[in-house]
Amino acid sequence: MQLARCERRPPPGEGRRRRGPPPEGGARLLVLFSRETAAGLMPAPGDGIHVYPPWQILSIEGLSCNAILNTHFSQKVFCAGKLGAASDPRGLPSAGRCGPPSLCTTFGLLEACGATAEMEAEQGAAPGSRRRGGGSGLLARRSLSLLEAIEGLGQAGSVGQDVEVVVQRVYSVPVSDGSPGSALKARLLPPRSSAAPPPAEKGKTRLCVLVQDGYGTFSVVQLHLLPRSDDLHRYCRQWQGRTCLLRGIKVVQRVTRERSTRLFSLIDSLWPPAVPLQDHGDTASMSPESRSAAVAPRFCYLLSGQESSVEPTGDRTASPLYLPPTKQTLRDAVQSPRQTRRCSFVATVLHKRKTQGRDVGQGEVWLLLTDAGLQEERRPEGPCRRTVALCVSTSCALTSSVLESLNSPAPCRMSFRDAVREHGVLLCAEQSVVEVCSVDPESEPRAEALPRPVRLDPLTAEVTPNSVCSLSGVIVGVDETTAYSWPACNRCGSDNLEMLPERRPNLRCVPCESPVDEPDTRVQLEVFLSSSLSNCTLKVKFPGYDVEKVLGKEVGPLAVYVRVVTRKPALWIGLEEICL
Repeated sequence: MQLARCERRPPPGEGRRRRGPPPEGGARLLVLFSRETAAGLMPAPGDGIHVYPPWQILSIEGLSCNAILNTHFSQKVFCAGKLGAASDPRGLPSAGRCGPPSLCTTFGLLEACGATAEMEAEQGAAPGSRRRGGGSGLLARRSLSLLEAIEGLGQAGSVGQDVEVVVQRVYSVPVSDGSPGSALKARLLPPRSSAAPPPAEKGKTRLCVLVQDGYGTFSVVQLHLLPRSDDLHRYCRQWQGRTCLLRGIKVVQRVTRERSTRLFSLIDSLWPPAVPLQDHGDTASMSPESRSAAVAPRFCYLLSGQESSVEPTGDRTASPLYLPPTKQTLRDAVQSPRQTRRCSFVATVLHKRKTQGRDVGQGEVWLLLTDAGLQEERRPEGPCRRTVALCVSTSCALTSSVLESLNSPAPCRMSFRDAVREHGVLLCAEQSVVEVCSVDPESEPRAEALPRPVRLDPLTAEVTPNSVCSLSGVIVGVDETTAYSWPACNRCGSDNLEMLPERRPNLRCVPCESPVDEPDTRVQLEVFLSSSLSNCTLKVKFPGYDVEKVLGKEVGPLAVYVRVVTRKPALWIGLEEICL
């Protein structure tokens, strides 16, 4: 924590709301800032800091002054170096001449452009407050600042102004069937249907847009529900990168960097801005030097609205403030020196590993990826694996075309937008978008074909779970406790057989619709392998082998999936044969 000795000043407009005379400035108090807040504010003697609710006062017996706690929502009003004599009370705004507190004037970002005359009457604005457009009584209905429009709410409610923003990202998030609202609805339904989720939320996702205004403030607007279809692509094409008007929105919550790390990892990937931001009203914009050195936003508003709440302006070109996702190769994505970042790339999905007993889209799924760059011959700049593992969490919404491709055993080519890279692991979570790449050669003329068979890394002692590699060795033992067998069709190899008790033969293959006289016996074995990897126990699961004698049999090279790795008391690796 950082402790600051401060002098309290009345905010603008407080003198008008009090019946008595305004309180005298200069009341001494102590303010506690967290390490993250202090790092963002960089307070110095003489600076003015505005602490926004919900702050708290701590009174300590025997201490002459109070302490202010919970100062996460703080902003520097002015710097001592800019005002010269910052301690001079005449340098502060006069409470008698100002209207209600406004974020725009407090932050010193822009002149007041206000709301309508109706909102002015509700807020009790002072007659002397500044207006755009001369001395007319009506204020502009369109605002360029999210902070200004949100501050016009007072305590809570709808934003009365249209706010001009740039849509940086369009994505969707899953709607939980077990939400508190769903549980309440379920209790109100008849008992026989209480277990079923509400039909309005089952299998749906919520459309969201991440927007940014010309002053650098970000907000997430939560919109209407979408079916698990490919409507998301349509909204991305309509809105992303364009200047839009937000209207009819409501404030849901203000979140901080500490409480929403994933959201702010996306915001950090969009910072610093592509163009200079507006600053200090209609004065000069922020210089490129100060823009690159500026601290990224520390809080973000969550807003709610409907489809009509986002309206593109007439300009169909991309805004200069828009920062599109930078397409990378898989090699660049996994070898970046930054520990936590967002990355976007196109890759081929070789193998999928679903959560036990769950379908894709209902649980966590691991994807094994590769591309032409990883499959080419080794280069001298450094080692890089032939395949990369990526985890798709349940917080990442998947469209119907993606679900269909992931449930198919065939390899597929997909694009991953704003995936998270944390500690060397790729993750698709909130705000990430997964799409199936088009097979039209005209849309992707440079798509390179992968070699057949796909090149894999050999098994090494440094292998990690949820990866694939190549293995060769000799079977030295069989785990008989886990082995089992089943019959299969001797024509097509399918194990989908049905019993016909009144006929001979009494087995029939469902796929090829033929009687099965002498079924093949399929055996699932878990065997121990001896390989070139010394001082290591290898246990491999072989699915569907039709063998009688396996001891001493030489196998490989096999494509295997690494299920588990333990290193104490000795190296033990659990593997499973897969088909790529």
